[in-house]
Amino acid sequence: MLNARLDVSGVPPQRGQVAKRCPVRAPWDALAAATEVAEVEARGTATDTDTAAPPGHPQAAPTPATITRRLELSDRFVADVVATLVEAHPDAVVVPAAPADERVDATVEAMAAGAPVIVGGRLPDDEEGRRRGDPAVLVAAGGGGYHPIEVALHRTLERPRSGAPITPVVSSLAAPWLQAAGPLDDVVARPGEGADAEPLVAAKRKGDLLQLAHLRRMLEACGQAASSNVGGVIGTDGIVVWYDLDAPLWTTPSTSEGTKVRSTMAVYDFEYGFRLDVVATAQAHAADPSVPLLVVPVRIGECSSCPWWGSCRAELEARHDVSLLPRFGWNRWKRHRERGVATIADLAGLDHRTAALVDQQVDVAGLLGAADDADAGLDDDAPLGPLVEAICGDGAEAAAAHLDAAGITTVGELRQLDRRAAAYTGVDVGPLAPSIDTARARLTEAPAMLARGRTAVAVPRGDVEIDLDLESTEAGVYLWGALVTDRAGTGLVTEGYLPFVTWDHLDHPAEVAVFEQLMDWLDGVQSALAAAGRSWCVYCFNDRAEAGELRRLAASPLASPGRADQVEALVRHPGWVDLLRVAQASIVTGGSMGLKALAPMAGFAWEDDDAGGEQSMGWHDLAVDAADPAVRDANRARLLTYNRNDVEATLALRRWMCAEAAGLPRLDDSDAAWGW
Repeated sequence: MLNARLDVSGVPPQRGQVAKRCPVRAPWDALAAATEVAEVEARGTATDTDTAAPPGHPQAAPTPATITRRLELSDRFVADVVATLVEAHPDAVVVPAAPADERVDATVEAMAAGAPVIVGGRLPDDEEGRRRGDPAVLVAAGGGGYHPIEVALHRTLERPRSGAPITPVVSSLAAPWLQAAGPLDDVVARPGEGADAEPLVAAKRKGDLLQLAHLRRMLEACGQAASSNVGGVIGTDGIVVWYDLDAPLWTTPSTSEGTKVRSTMAVYDFEYGFRLDVVATAQAHAADPSVPLLVVPVRIGECSSCPWWGSCRAELEARHDVSLLPRFGWNRWKRHRERGVATIADLAGLDHRTAALVDQQVDVAGLLGAADDADAGLDDDAPLGPLVEAICGDGAEAAAAHLDAAGITTVGELRQLDRRAAAYTGVDVGPLAPSIDTARARLTEAPAMLARGRTAVAVPRGDVEIDLDLESTEAGVYLWGALVTDRAGTGLVTEGYLPFVTWDHLDHPAEVAVFEQLMDWLDGVQSALAAAGRSWCVYCFNDRAEAGELRRLAASPLASPGRADQVEALVRHPGWVDLLRVAQASIVTGGSMGLKALAPMAGFAWEDDDAGGEQSMGWHDLAVDAADPAVRDANRARLLTYNRNDVEATLALRRWMCAEAAGLPRLDDSDAAWGW
């Protein structure tokens, strides 16, 4: 199936990644890949990371070391899975590294022979669909044809979240076929879980499933698709988790219904076809600049890891694009643009009071339309009540209360509201009023502004204060760092930085052992303070990490009895403080609210110029695996310094919020500055 609307016959065959990447990136990747096709085909490898631009076009940024590391780890993981499959299945066909046409021939031959398992293959290009693909694993289906299986360096099982869960249907690597699949507990023991553990569900990762949809279309094109539209993912759980690609899973925009839940195949067909149209249009634009492009740069979450971000960023900054504000994304950007709000200043200029009413689901647009109706003949001094009753229906009482609280009781006062902000009535752009404040904070010369209703920042304080931060890798948590401050001079604790760490190869028992040390120490501190009638606070920054990991480790069957209750008492105690939440409730920066962005406002700087969570994972690799003891020791010291700096940063930020932050400009005063 080809969902493109334009003539895409000149578009080079694309890999499945294009369907899940930003559409602005698609033509740049295609142009870059086109300059290296001969070399890539000769060595028989994929073009996913080939981003050298042709002459006259922007150059891609070098691949960061953090991404290179992830790719290397992923390659190693795939190799390990392949080795396991080959060992378990002597009749598996392993397609060797070779030029592309030879790999295609070997894969086609293996499928024609009915090989039960094929690894490292390459499917014939789908010329009509403009597709190219290298399935990690193909397994024979019971009724003929093949199912695609992806291998991914992440978990495929997780604890239930909000939304409809996917009940796992799994098979073991010893029998990796759909016909051998069944419920999780019937197929494989749950590693590291007790008998009464919460049921696990299949992880719903759109990228994995879109890739399976791509391979499914390619199998259809070459006549080797299984009758059932199902694909599998092998993750770090060491099993195959199967997904129905026709099942409705994804909430998407709908012209007629607002939103609609669609299947993976439907989402893939649209996204892939759209990107083919984007590439075809970019090709036409390159030949004739009068041909308009289908898409323009918009800042989204993917930008930070995109090799073309430098080019897009320059364009966005030149036009002061509204998507440069945090947590925007393409859908919000589009809805703002449709209402004439294209720049940060455009958004900042909207009336906050009107936006707050829109956020409270008052039908401001409907009320203004009725008030402006000439046939109604409403005077400015007419009471607002009858109009609200007529327009707001069942929500009239709540609407009237919100309007009254905003000082709007007459038709004339209603008419003073901002028509531009009212145009957002019923439009999903997230909370509009806070977005206006974010835009205003972005445009001020101050590093931040005090949130509305704030004259200072209130931070819970304790006699003894502990700043807590963790460091982890894909395998788990290897380091908990605590910075102890005896603020009241109790003499009951030893001040300073205290790390709980393991430098062994990390596995679940090792991370639980470190967790146990931390909890024993915390229990001793809390007990001593309680006996002396002293208060304590434990601070972290974004406790979804710290509290989430503490709960996960406490639930392990390897944890000491009572740990889950101890952790729950800790994270629910008034002294457990998430400084991110405190900051978000009190200050607005107009940019990132991450610790690396906020701490410099307090004058804090990390000792390592390359400090970051992703970078630290590479340091950990060297700290554990480097052959040279000096390299291991240097990276261990680097990690401890980085972790110590993280907890020092939260302490510095807390002190700044309790003192200097009171002098920040107030958003309450910004309305007059913007003409409201």
